[in-house]
Amino acid sequence: MKALVRDYLASLRERDELDAVLPELLGELGFHVFSRPGRGTHQLGVDVAAIGKGDDGKDAVFLFSVKPGNLTRQDWMNDTPQALKYSLEEALQVYVRNRLPVQYRKLNVVICIVIGGEVHEHMREHLRAFIEQHESDRISFQEWDGDHLAELVLRGLLREEILPAELRSSFRKAIAMLDAPEVSIQHFTHLVRSLLGMDKSQKARLRVARQLNICTWILYVWARSIDNIETPYRASELTLLCTWELVRRSINSKGAPDKSLDGVLRHTIELHLNIARAFVDKITPHVNVMHGVSAATESRSALDVNLALFEVLGRIGLWGLWMHWLHSNAAEGADVYRGNIDNAVATGIKLIRNNPALLLPATDQQTTDIALFLQLWLAESMDLAPVREWLGEMTGRLNYTVRTRGRYPSCSTDYAELDNHQSNRQDDEYFNEATAGSTLIPLTAAWLHALGETEAFDALAKLVKEKLDHCTLQLWFPDESSEPALYIGGEQHGRALTGLSLVHGGEALLTTIAEACNRTDSFQKLSPMNFGFWPIILVACHYYRLPIPPNLWIYPLLPQEHSSLPPAKKSPAKRKHPAKTAVSGVKRGANKATAERKSPSQQEVMRLTKETTVPVARKAPAKKKVPAKTRPRARDTSP
Repeated sequence: MKALVRDYLASLRERDELDAVLPELLGELGFHVFSRPGRGTHQLGVDVAAIGKGDDGKDAVFLFSVKPGNLTRQDWMNDTPQALKYSLEEALQVYVRNRLPVQYRKLNVVICIVIGGEVHEHMREHLRAFIEQHESDRISFQEWDGDHLAELVLRGLLREEILPAELRSSFRKAIAMLDAPEVSIQHFTHLVRSLLGMDKSQKARLRVARQLNICTWILYVWARSIDNIETPYRASELTLLCTWELVRRSINSKGAPDKSLDGVLRHTIELHLNIARAFVDKITPHVNVMHGVSAATESRSALDVNLALFEVLGRIGLWGLWMHWLHSNAAEGADVYRGNIDNAVATGIKLIRNNPALLLPATDQQTTDIALFLQLWLAESMDLAPVREWLGEMTGRLNYTVRTRGRYPSCSTDYAELDNHQSNRQDDEYFNEATAGSTLIPLTAAWLHALGETEAFDALAKLVKEKLDHCTLQLWFPDESSEPALYIGGEQHGRALTGLSLVHGGEALLTTIAEACNRTDSFQKLSPMNFGFWPIILVACHYYRLPIPPNLWIYPLLPQEHSSLPPAKKSPAKRKHPAKTAVSGVKRGANKATAERKSPSQQEVMRLTKETTVPVARKAPAKKKVPAKTRPRARDTSP
């Protein structure tokens, strides 16, 4: 474990990596951190500042100057302010004299030189000479190299009594199997679930949140070194959801432990976005090539390619929505977020155009990925043409495959069943079972009507009437049991809006869905909605393969003359509500849906029922052995 942690620390970069891990480690070791790394401010040679116990047992000020990797001559002394020697001189001459809080100015000062790796032998004399020159009765120095940091990590966050041998073994196996993501994520999931099942005290929750964060960091750094970030992407989603479960009761509280939990949540979101950005950056160069991403899946199976491509599209949509959330709350850096949003939309459109497999899903479960990208487009209200073209082509292919019993989407979630779909498709009993329920059809129909694609909507309605009259058209809503099952995983939670019909036209469909959203406030009561962290709901739907709740997309699709249904109640938090940010209005010719809604009409709506055919959790894998790279979701999708 020590070698594993030491190599991880040596691989960390300074900005947003090593200096992000250090405050959490110090907090677990009993330090009071009063200054963290910041952007846009001159650090004066100090990345982290904390109060801790000195060698004499008395309180002392610890000032940490962080440098990644090994300390070389170039890192020690060069012509830039990033040189370690320059940072230490600034800390001594400016920070200690002018920036220390008044209450700490009489305390002794310990300047800690934090190095992710080791000090090269030829630099040891330079460092020793500098320390001897500047040491005094009040000021002392400590060297925290990779070995020392690894010891602190194992003594603090990962010590034996809170991370037993069994869990350490699971963690090591997760890292060892990074080249087999399905196996690796199983071991990591076991680690996460075991940690969540431990002591539920506030102090324990803070410790577990920190452990999850650092374990995910270690997993990511090792995966980055072998250029395969599939496992850390999935692990970061799980870590973020479980961290939310740990901190949601303490958000915006004023106590010190509560603020520490808020800090861990922030760092976990940043880590997830770092991994997501790395994934999108890796995909982006290939979306301009016809069949480029399809070929990168390195599989001959059309099913594998289809599963992989929709997964990629969903991740791009989710990444863009996170950028939209950051943009809507940004005090600075808004232009950067805006550029990321535009790039995400453009990347998704190019992916669709150059990979025809995205013109029809293989399973109804992939409606989640479609909805995520549509949600991103809806947030930005960009050019209508690409979305119209995509959904129109999807409707045409759905019509053809159902009528000819071709590769129509199945409601199964089992890979073996999907793999055998082609051979069973002509059997009437199998057809009725494979098309027993659909979330794809009502979602597509709602969007087609909102986009003014009357001909495509009518073709879809005719298909349902003639060939799919047995199919239950449905959408999924969270209910009272969805908190906390939405974050930690629950086999049964949520409700389905069933019995949806296309017979009365698109306007009636939209109104029915909107009124159903207003018949229950369970969605608005979800903790991410209350505190303004609505992207976490999307992460949960993506990770657990749940349909995106229509509360997030239905109101802007309503025609203006029927926009009388209110959005979700405004969050008391400062963060903007998705009804006014992520769902900002879709252009419908000359009409534009507004965010202001009146009271709902009295039209009767379809009932909400617990008896849903919408899957709320992944089915257990079939007993048939399937090669890791061809399993459902085809997670290892990056080129």
